[in-house]
Amino acid sequence: MKRVILGTAGHIDHGKTQLVKALTGIDTDRLKEEKERGISIELGFAYLDLGSDLRIGIVDVPGHEKFVRQMVAGSGGVDIAALVVALDEGVMPQTVEHLDILCLLGIKHGLVVLTKLDLVDEELALLAEEDVKDLIKGTFLENAPMIRVSARTGEGIDELKQVILDLSKDIGQKSVHGLLRLPIDRVFTLKGHGTVVAGTLISGTISTGDEIEILPQAVRSSVRSIESHKQFEQQSFPGQRVAVNLRGIEQDQAHRGNVVTHPGEFRPSYIVDVKLMSLNRSSIKLTNLRKVRLHHYTTDVEATIAFPDRELLEPGEEILAQLRTSAPIVPATGDRFVIRATSPSVTLGGGVILNPRAPKLKARSVKSFLETEREDDIGVISSLIRGSGVTGVNRNELLGMSAFSSSRLDKTLDKLRTQRKVIQLDSTERRLVHRDFLELVKKKITDRLDNFHKDNPLREGISKQEIRSLTPGGDRLFRIAVDELTSKGLLVDLGDTVRASNHKVQLKDDEKTLRENLLIILSKNENSPPILKDLVTQVGYDPKHIKNLLLVLEKEGKIVKIKEEMYFSSSFIRSVRESLVERLKKEGSITPSKFQEITKASRKYNIPLLEYFDREKVTLRIGDQRVLRGTGSSMSGPKGA
Repeated sequence: MKRVILGTAGHIDHGKTQLVKALTGIDTDRLKEEKERGISIELGFAYLDLGSDLRIGIVDVPGHEKFVRQMVAGSGGVDIAALVVALDEGVMPQTVEHLDILCLLGIKHGLVVLTKLDLVDEELALLAEEDVKDLIKGTFLENAPMIRVSARTGEGIDELKQVILDLSKDIGQKSVHGLLRLPIDRVFTLKGHGTVVAGTLISGTISTGDEIEILPQAVRSSVRSIESHKQFEQQSFPGQRVAVNLRGIEQDQAHRGNVVTHPGEFRPSYIVDVKLMSLNRSSIKLTNLRKVRLHHYTTDVEATIAFPDRELLEPGEEILAQLRTSAPIVPATGDRFVIRATSPSVTLGGGVILNPRAPKLKARSVKSFLETEREDDIGVISSLIRGSGVTGVNRNELLGMSAFSSSRLDKTLDKLRTQRKVIQLDSTERRLVHRDFLELVKKKITDRLDNFHKDNPLREGISKQEIRSLTPGGDRLFRIAVDELTSKGLLVDLGDTVRASNHKVQLKDDEKTLRENLLIILSKNENSPPILKDLVTQVGYDPKHIKNLLLVLEKEGKIVKIKEEMYFSSSFIRSVRESLVERLKKEGSITPSKFQEITKASRKYNIPLLEYFDREKVTLRIGDQRVLRGTGSSMSGPKGA
């Protein structure tokens, strides 16, 4: 069965509730106060079957200006809007505001119903019609059907049903493959059954027995039963009005404005990027950082508007902006919203959500914010990944942010990966980062290398650990950046260090002379070389320059760094190593005092030398002695003659 939602709109006392009753036989005013006052205060619901394969779910909204938030809540998920205007009064203030809201919510299909036909003559009816035609010019209702009816006499009701049937043919069948979202507009308890939440199912399906989550408070429950228009259902589909009986939760654990989802599919958000339009007829200009009421499906929260590049939005203008909410909402890309002033309570504008979990504007440049493509699936998903920043977003999070079906999202991601617009960091979590951030990390690396080589011309490269600490994002993104720069010949990967491919250590004549002097000094005093500070004093150069030249000698294999600021000539280290290994093979072990017999050096040098041979895996320390690595813990060994 095809399911279509029709929502009423219009000024108070223009006959919306009576019209619904005439169409369906159902009185949608259920509250005692509504009966006593003769006005709708809360949303009302009814249904109309037109043949065996079409059910029209009807949402009857209050018309009083004090209850516009209920009107907005009821209009989310509406397929066909019926603007109701009484012929005896014509266009009234809430007629105008309700029409503005319907336009802001992006509703495409609708009709105008002129009620109370039995109370007017033809002349008054024509005047009211002209009044309405002037109002709807330039809106989605400009060429919509306009039907005169009388709920009291029944005149025009059959014609109205036919028009609704014809309009429903243009409404596409809703996909059942999206993620479950049921914005709650009503919560109540049934004796013996427990808590029931009700709303219009806007995407996905919900079935008896499903595990569900109520957001934003993350309350978990399961579905005991589902009712739709007084019939129990095993499963409900998008476009249905449903009442869901939940297990194990109290009435105060769920509220209007909450959203029922399957666990883990959506995440609450406080910041959304939006395309925002200010109403043409608004008398209040939208200013940067103005506080407003944000209406998003059944949610009504305070929000602050942030403009990226201006302080004022004139009536009728449209701009990319950001909304920061005082309480969490559960948005998805493509959702429509309305903003109203906190005082006076009037509608200011609305629009569409582009990024449901956006970083603050100050975290991005104005240029990158305004130039993001968002017009098609590629643009939408690319924008969401880009908006997730350098840390990226995983595939399951994208499902909730975009409200795409799995197949639609995967098809889009395949295209983005093929185009190299996004980078997948791993195969398990499938975390994705926009190409822009890979380029940012690459630029950070190359800039750092350029500066490093400029400041340290005698050093071959910089440690990966040091350069990684200066780049944003995770380790995996850093490795991908290094690999790309290496494959393109811009960087040389030296293992623990990296250098720019065009960098070579080239010594000036005076540096060559100094290098040779340093080598002579270390070789001349081979078992007791001066440490760095003494070398600096001896040759009369600054410590950084001396250290860089020592590093050059080390890279050339002419000296060995034993510990910080202590260097020996390579020839001395080779000689000591040979003697040490020969001694250990003969005697099995050696003490520091016996080691002195080999080096003829003081303890100041011997202990660092022994520790160096330990690190080089030549020796193994056992207590206060060393044995040859690999000979085990035995202190015995072959004795020399």
